[in-house]
Amino acid sequence: METLNTLRIGDFKVEPSLNRLYKGHEVLSVEPRVMDLLMLLAESPGQVFGRDEILQRVWPETKVQDDALRRVVTLLRRVLDDDPKEPQYIETITRRGYRLVAPVSSPDPKPSPDPKPTDSATSRTPRLSRSVLLLVGLFLLVGFSVARGRLAGLAEREVAPNMQPDLRPLTSLPGHESEPAFSADGNSVAFIHEQGGKSTLMVKGIRDGEARQILQRPRLTSPTWSPGGDRVLVAAWGSGCEILSAKVHDPSTVQSLYSCSEGERLDTVLQPDDETLIFSRRPARFGSPWRVHRYDLITQESTQLTLPAEPGNGDVFLALSTDRQKIAVIRHLIGEGSKLLILDWASGAQKVIDHFPDTSWHVSWSPDAKSLVFAAETGLFRLDLEGGTTQRLISSPRDLRQPSVSPVGHRVAVVDQRLLANIVRQPNPLVGPDVESEVVASSTRVEFMPRFGPNGDRLAFISGRSGRSEIWVSRPDGELDRLFGLDLPNHIHSFLWSPMGDRIAVSDHRARLMIVDVATGDSEFVPGSPFSGGLLDWSADGSSIYRLEITDGSPEVWKVGLDDGSRRQITRCGAKAAQESPDGRSLYVTRQYTPGLWRVELEGDGRPTKILDDVAWYTWMSSDRGIYSFEATLAQTGIYFRESVVGEPVLVLPLPALKLDFSVSNDHRWLAYAQAIPPEGDIILIEDLSEPVGLGL
Repeated sequence: METLNTLRIGDFKVEPSLNRLYKGHEVLSVEPRVMDLLMLLAESPGQVFGRDEILQRVWPETKVQDDALRRVVTLLRRVLDDDPKEPQYIETITRRGYRLVAPVSSPDPKPSPDPKPTDSATSRTPRLSRSVLLLVGLFLLVGFSVARGRLAGLAEREVAPNMQPDLRPLTSLPGHESEPAFSADGNSVAFIHEQGGKSTLMVKGIRDGEARQILQRPRLTSPTWSPGGDRVLVAAWGSGCEILSAKVHDPSTVQSLYSCSEGERLDTVLQPDDETLIFSRRPARFGSPWRVHRYDLITQESTQLTLPAEPGNGDVFLALSTDRQKIAVIRHLIGEGSKLLILDWASGAQKVIDHFPDTSWHVSWSPDAKSLVFAAETGLFRLDLEGGTTQRLISSPRDLRQPSVSPVGHRVAVVDQRLLANIVRQPNPLVGPDVESEVVASSTRVEFMPRFGPNGDRLAFISGRSGRSEIWVSRPDGELDRLFGLDLPNHIHSFLWSPMGDRIAVSDHRARLMIVDVATGDSEFVPGSPFSGGLLDWSADGSSIYRLEITDGSPEVWKVGLDDGSRRQITRCGAKAAQESPDGRSLYVTRQYTPGLWRVELEGDGRPTKILDDVAWYTWMSSDRGIYSFEATLAQTGIYFRESVVGEPVLVLPLPALKLDFSVSNDHRWLAYAQAIPPEGDIILIEDLSEPVGLGL
């Protein structure tokens, strides 16, 4: 839809082309749909716009329900700090629609001068609006001790008004900006920009101008600055992988510092001195964990610094301290969250902090190298490495990711991430009715993992629309109900309907298992071993659950009785996902990093028989008619069906991408999937963070 030029709506200056609103010193970035709605209402202030007209003009190419409109209206009101009971901006006209009641005019030719500070409480505590994008203005200082490495004992107090930091967007490019990295002088930030299937390394000054393109490849990750600050290093993925170094002021000069062997993968790259590279590398062998390596640029010799023994992805993310002596390593485990290692890269000495929050995959060092800053869901935290205490620095209405602390000054760059996906119900072209697909759920927060109930009349999915991690259910009449939720930073990892549809099994991000009563929403925990992993499937009679447990260092499938607490090991081959066969005599099993589908007899010795070669471990489901799977390696990417486990694949639904999972109703008439939407994210600059807010600067 067309948008107006810069204008003023009430107390806000609005720049539609940039999706920004301004109020005093605040810069408020909003989603495009939110801005489209505001501009539509601003076309004719006072005029009532009906729901049908709004849906047609704000979502011109997408069929959505009223639920999507209500969510966007709610978000717009939050940005404008508008009370729907006493609206100053957006008024709801019952059974008709919405109208804008605030005045609309051209912006002031000159900005109003800043008010002079006074001694009044009002001037010392400015009232900030509740922004959808920016971080909330009232910060909480949260102290809680880490007992045996776990977060516990929460306490809060308000931070003094003069400790409110300055917040502003650092980047606002179309697409997704991520992985900010400060230069040594703190005046520039390198980051990755992704758009249109291309990945670009960019550099932007804190105070000046446009971001500059340094180099572009199909996939770039982990920018880091050289010790001299004249180059930026980055890991490049394509047909192979390598570490590239580019001069900031001469981007045409690109040097390859390291190339992978065939089948290897590498991730986080660091350069502690001119002669050394530190990076995380995964060997070509399937199932091998990521390990930290030191590479000598002079002798071209590589030394392995870590060898994770615990089951899991291994040592994926690294962060270099400001003095370039220590490395923080995040080790991701199965069923136990994560560990944090503090590594002296020169000597190899290690300090281990157990049970680091696994909602965070990135950390950044404070300038004094005594603490780490990490993001967990909607919060920004500081971990004191000496005292073992954690403080909440910031609460936000949005998901925060990948914080980067400036080596000098009181600045943090953090990614404000928007991962969106709509839940779509699609007729199965093989047997389904001749009707159009429909968007069952749409919001400005991610929706994923749709699951049909046993009768096919209800569709449940995981949603973050309320700011919690929740399961919502779409009823036959199209209405949405919230069934069950967890408070952040805990979140729902997976869930499954019981065979009768009266219960749902829920696994959280720490692999704890709960059984939820669908009628009441009540839940109870299912006891597990210290090495219990994720939820896999229900037994056909609903009396047992299949789940992963770490057995002799390998993830294996166990059958756990819900009534009698019995436990029996089923597989002895290493497993990642499993589903009971329709006849109830065996399990279909997939294994991480090893494409293929295996069958394991329930009453056998646990050894697998391979039945398919090209099935990914997480995108498949068995049924009484055959196997459905999402394939990206065949002629066309999409959902395929095999009438039997040895049958030829038939394309059911072409899809360019899939968000985690799909579902097929028991009568095979319907498919449901999370419609993957390209992620968006901007980098936010937080300034003037100081003691006691907690960066120790």
